[in-house]
Amino acid sequence: MSAQVTAEFFAQPGRGEEVAKPLLDVLGESLTFEGCEDIRILRDQNDPDHVTGLTQWTEAHNYTDYLAWRAEHGSTATFEGMLTRPLVIHYYDEIYHGQGIATPRDQA
Repeated sequence: MSAQVTAEFFAQPGRGEEVAKPLLDVLGESLTFEGCEDIRILRDQNDPDHVTGLTQWTEAHNYTDYLAWRAEHGSTATFEGMLTRPLVIHYYDEIYHGQGIATPRDQA
């Protein structure tokens, strides 16, 4: 079963775009990392300085391996000065996924 992972970035006031941009810039590399199945980058509608990565990995260790690889290459240090608190990571098992009637037919 795949692991769903959320990584929440709480940017300093007014720096949400600065946090989101590097995440978007490395999507190509991230999507080709071993075990990566899906990535979504989300911004809180009520707080644009709260950015979340919603990702899906073959196994949870694939994400921890990915984080270690990013840290080795200095990517995580890029964010430290822009955040108000440390990165918040959660690992989830998906127990249900359904699509509603508003889902476009080409995505169903």
